Amino acid sequence: MVGMLTFVLKKLLIGGAFGAALVGPDGEVLGQAGGADWDGAAPLIHEAASSWDCLAGGPEAERYGGAIVEGAGGSLLVMPIEDGSVLAVLLGPGANQGRVRYEMKKNIELITSVV
Repeated sequence: MVGMLTFVLKKLLIGGAFGAALVGPDGEVLGQAGGADWDGAAPLIHEAASSWDCLAGGPEAERYGGAIVEGAGGSLLVMPIEDGSVLAVLLGPGANQGRVRYEMKKNIELITSVV
């Protein structure tokens, strides 16, 4: 599973993206690609996703579709997948967020099938 997941995550390293990871429901890194160190951030990403779900209307509402966190050093794009995991991609300054988000959406079913 890890080899195939890494292969799929590498597809997201385009348009200025330099790291991609799948963070499980328990905050553990299930797979990663690129040059980012996800181990410290992974639990925080999952907790943030849980918070976004609550803000989106609670457990009865639809899940959030994704989020962008921007900073001076770049951006973090996150998108939930069906099993409660979170797909996260780090982008450098000036990266093409739209192109990366498109690839995330395009590959979400493939990522789900690998997990």
